[in-house]
Amino acid sequence: MRGYVLLIGVAFGWGFNWPLMKIIVSEVSVWEFRALSGIAAGLLLLGLAVAVGGRSGEAWRAPRDQWLPLGLAALFNVTSWFIFIGYGVSMMGAGHAVIMAFTMPLFAAVFGVIYLREAMTRRRLLALSLGAAGIAVLMSHDFAAIGAEPLGFALTLIGAAMWAIGVLIQKHTPWQVGVLALSGWQILLGSMPIVAVWLALGEFSYGRAGAEVWWSSAYLVLVALVFCYFAWFSVVKIFPASISAVGTLLVPIVGVASGVVVLGEPFGLRDLIALTLIVGAVALVLLVPPGEPVAGRRAPGPR
Repeated sequence: MRGYVLLIGVAFGWGFNWPLMKIIVSEVSVWEFRALSGIAAGLLLLGLAVAVGGRSGEAWRAPRDQWLPLGLAALFNVTSWFIFIGYGVSMMGAGHAVIMAFTMPLFAAVFGVIYLREAMTRRRLLALSLGAAGIAVLMSHDFAAIGAEPLGFALTLIGAAMWAIGVLIQKHTPWQVGVLALSGWQILLGSMPIVAVWLALGEFSYGRAGAEVWWSSAYLVLVALVFCYFAWFSVVKIFPASISAVGTLLVPIVGVASGVVVLGEPFGLRDLIALTLIVGAVALVLLVPPGEPVAGRRAPGPR
């Protein structure tokens, strides 16, 4: 139940983030935006980890032998995702960018079966099929835009694949730090290369940005990064990769809806059909019939 609640929190937290991210990158460079928000979120998460660890005894310092997997996870979960998706959303509509980005569940589910030996049951296969159909219908809105902005499409798709690899690393590593610390270290480490590039470019535009950009940035740091990364890593720890991945198909629903409300992006019959398919996929994953094994046991990884 805790996993399901966190999964819903991730869906709304990350979904509403997409139109706000579009607002930010319209006035601030991707490198500056990602560098400052990543450092702020990483430090906040580590501060919370130290405070919580002091009361619960949960470790926040990563052992020396875990720095390599921690760095790899940060590279795929944070560095590549931040930059590829940042540029992708700057080149496409927010609602359509979130749909492209969340092809990640398809990569993650397949990778999970191949590398983590998770069972691909008929229920999960049907859920993935429905999710893929919903994403394909939504993508059909942007076929003309894909032709006009092939780089934006390609970068967003690469970001999705990189995040799927990060999910595998996350699942396969027996972490010896708490979830808060794990989230903080990954965001902080993953933001370091971005900070280096930003400083080299010398782009400083937040000082000229409007109030809307500042409020959007505050939401992104506190909700989309601090809360949602903590919740997402908790979900990945609780559920197999395919379940956590398909569950996040809720994010495009919220992303498209918030794009309509916040940015006035169009919503038509095609969007409705696609969202119905995605809701069906999520229902197949979350509503487990009596007698069926609960998707929470970690499948053995490769040795």
